[in-house]
Amino acid sequence: METWVRRALRFREYAHEDYRAGRYDSAAFFAQQSVELALKALLMGLTGSRPQTHATGDLLRLLERALGTSFPDDVVRCAELLEQHYIQPRCPDARLNDYREWEAREALDCMERLWGHVVDRHIQGGG
Repeated sequence: METWVRRALRFREYAHEDYRAGRYDSAAFFAQQSVELALKALLMGLTGSRPQTHATGDLLRLLERALGTSFPDDVVRCAELLEQHYIQPRCPDARLNDYREWEAREALDCMERLWGHVVDRHIQGGG
């Protein structure tokens, strides 16, 4: 689990670095990856297994079940919004235009919302 958390934290840094450098596609991708790996780390710690999905919305729903709780609507929406940034930045034919600054900013905002409401409270806060 520690390896997953370290990598999630590294990808979180990469997302911010790439945003500042104007690399909006990779900033959005690393935001998604940071959340995906962090949610999987939490699920592995709670359930002992790792779901075989990249869908951050599905991972959050699994985490809600494992914790017996529900997260605020804005957090759920962010998890679902981040899903598009798994494929689109990596596949040039998955979208019609280049990433724009506002898209990357939205991805980073969602990443931070998920870290603040979910990850920090359950990984670093101990549950």
